[in-house]
Amino acid sequence: MGRWLAAGLVAICLGSACGERLAASGSTATPSPAALPAASATAISATAVPATIVPDATATATPVVTPLPTPSPTVSPAPPSALTLAQLKYRVIDRFGRLWYCDPDFFPVARLDEGALADQRFPEIAKDAETFAAILTHLGYAASASYTADQRLAIYREWKMLGALRLDPLGTAYHFTARFTPDGNSGSLIDATIDPAGRITVASQIASGRPPCPICLARGTPIATPSGPVAVEDLRAGMAVWTADATGARVAGTVVAIGSMTAPADHEVVHLVLSDGRELRASPAHPLADGRRFGDLAAGDTVDGASVVAAERIGYASGTTFDLLPSGPTGTYWAGGVPLASTLRR
Repeated sequence: MGRWLAAGLVAICLGSACGERLAASGSTATPSPAALPAASATAISATAVPATIVPDATATATPVVTPLPTPSPTVSPAPPSALTLAQLKYRVIDRFGRLWYCDPDFFPVARLDEGALADQRFPEIAKDAETFAAILTHLGYAASASYTADQRLAIYREWKMLGALRLDPLGTAYHFTARFTPDGNSGSLIDATIDPAGRITVASQIASGRPPCPICLARGTPIATPSGPVAVEDLRAGMAVWTADATGARVAGTVVAIGSMTAPADHEVVHLVLSDGRELRASPAHPLADGRRFGDLAAGDTVDGASVVAAERIGYASGTTFDLLPSGPTGTYWAGGVPLASTLRR
């Protein structure tokens, strides 16, 4: 997300919200630019344990596995007393709590058994000697030729968390912007820097709810409005949009909230194709107007009076997903001609 973070972030419940940036009429407040460092903010991520964020759906096995985290670049030259990047990240975590993010093993859809993924990734984790040593120290494990299944899982969870916490070089220090939680229920959005010796300087710290997870629409999705289709990323609060009233009839409403979420590099969307020619791309957890999720659809199912020809998961390389909330009692709108429910409706 961008550096100028909204102080009035809306707490978005799992499975019912998706905006990293949430806008509603007269509802936002922006921190003063003077309070923030000059570097741009990094994308927000977090870990599964103990700050687990797990979707309601039953886990679905797929051949996709968690990508290898990309290490943060180092500040150059590093002073002799510099800590490793993994040690610096643990300094941050020890100060603010566990990193709070959408675990890639559970979002956008739950995948294989986490223990199996831990076993599969373990040789790669062990090859990163500095990170592996920091994890062992943090967990209190002695170096060994072999580790138990529980130990491998614990190490894997730490590795995911460290890989998700981005430290970006900023002069002679590193800059980070991320959510942290001490208990998995409440947290803070922190904008700060840490120098190579582990000294942390906080620019801003605001209360934050759970991180938003990518369960929204693909860029370019046409949304039905009284003046014709408008791409979802071009909608703004106050614009007219078609919605459904309590009887299900189509009526004109207004956009009361918009949201967007930076999707992870391995994010997938469902490419839905209907027998009458309608098609749409949306994240697997996004709900139809009848409550079903895109990820649950299969060929032969019926959607809005048409048969599903295909519901194929495909990679999403457009970076950001989007959603909107129309006025009225239902939160329903039409995307690509298909009636959907909003994930921003609480």
